Amino acid sequence: GQGQGQGQGQGQGQGRGQGQGQGQGQGQGQGQGQGKEQRQGQGQGQGQFQGQGVRGKQAMMEETDAELEALLTSPLAVEAVMKEGDFEPLAICGRNADVGSVEDFAALQKYAQCPPINRNKPILLLEGYRAYGLTGNNLIEFLHAIQEARDMDISLGIMSKSWAMNLLLKMWMAIESNDWRIQFERAFCVKLFNNEKQLEGWDIVRPDTQELFFYRTDSPLDEYVASQGHVLRTLFRNYNTGEGKDVSGLPVQDMCSGINAIFGEKERSSAMYSVIHSRSLEGEPGYRLLRVLSKRSGCDRAAALEMKPDYIKAILKPLGMTKHPIVFITDGQNPAVLERLLADPDLGPMIRTVPEEACWIGGDLTLAIMSNAFIGNPASTFTGFIAKSRLALGFGHNYLFRAKDENWEWKSVCGDECIFDKSIMHVMA
Repeated sequence: GQGQGQGQGQGQGQGRGQGQGQGQGQGQGQGQGQGKEQRQGQGQGQGQFQGQGVRGKQAMMEETDAELEALLTSPLAVEAVMKEGDFEPLAICGRNADVGSVEDFAALQKYAQCPPINRNKPILLLEGYRAYGLTGNNLIEFLHAIQEARDMDISLGIMSKSWAMNLLLKMWMAIESNDWRIQFERAFCVKLFNNEKQLEGWDIVRPDTQELFFYRTDSPLDEYVASQGHVLRTLFRNYNTGEGKDVSGLPVQDMCSGINAIFGEKERSSAMYSVIHSRSLEGEPGYRLLRVLSKRSGCDRAAALEMKPDYIKAILKPLGMTKHPIVFITDGQNPAVLERLLADPDLGPMIRTVPEEACWIGGDLTLAIMSNAFIGNPASTFTGFIAKSRLALGFGHNYLFRAKDENWEWKSVCGDECIFDKSIMHVMA
């Protein structure tokens, strides 16, 4: 066919098609429907494309690596995601993020245009099943991997059967469609590999996960916050809702399960609530780590571990949040923390815990990230990820670094961006 170089799109909600003819009828089509992310090809509510010169989804899946790379990095592909007039502010579990579309759009302009990924440049590879530490550490390792690749001006690759894919797909980017691979690679500017044979001819950098955890960028703080913030917003633009499968082919859980269990789907969007994250960090090691952070930030040496009622009330009373639900999430290592809060006449009646059937890491994360006020332990990487995500989504009222002033009143002693500051958080930044 000659190809007119244009495609027509039809779909529910916002169905649009954009195409461009190349050579003998080649082109591209992209559509959007019902507020979901951009897709290619055919899909319910996401655009069905008609017209000469527009390739469907199946043809896209059959592209060679070189052709696929050209599609993913073409100005047309980026433009379709980045049209400011069409860009929708972010909402998670029915609750709006507090970052404006203009700010997020500016980050997309800088970070969404993926550089070419080919054998001409080294590639940092995430592989293997074992990672360093628990979920909080693993999330840092993934974020550090993206940052290290940017800092070194090299590409980032991920083995499809690896700790990184197992971590991510349980909470974000569930496999729901045949074009999932394209969406994932474009979202994070990475290349996925299925087996060792596909690695032939690549100049591979193979860090272990402990090296990734201890990686420290030389980027200025403001650039680092912007770079990491874009990745975090990308994750939460693609949070799992219970639809789709993970890398093992198992059904994924709903990241909204905690919010839904406590407030219900009808009330969750308007619910006012706080979250306390209690992380004991195996007792004495937790106190030692918090003492180190205390020397760097000026925070109290024990308060964020003990979470005593006076500490919590000093935060929530001035906000008027002692009159609203206070959700308690914990590692369960120190039950005395919850017992003290329940026994307090002011806090006890407002304390809520997540029902066991809805309690899991992803649900707890989202519950804390979308709260109106968050109180956590800066020595916990899990708290750190929550605080970083809240900052990326535009939320204030993060209470991690607190100490008593000369009048013995509790005050914040380090700003929200301290959680990203390597001079304070060291490798946990």
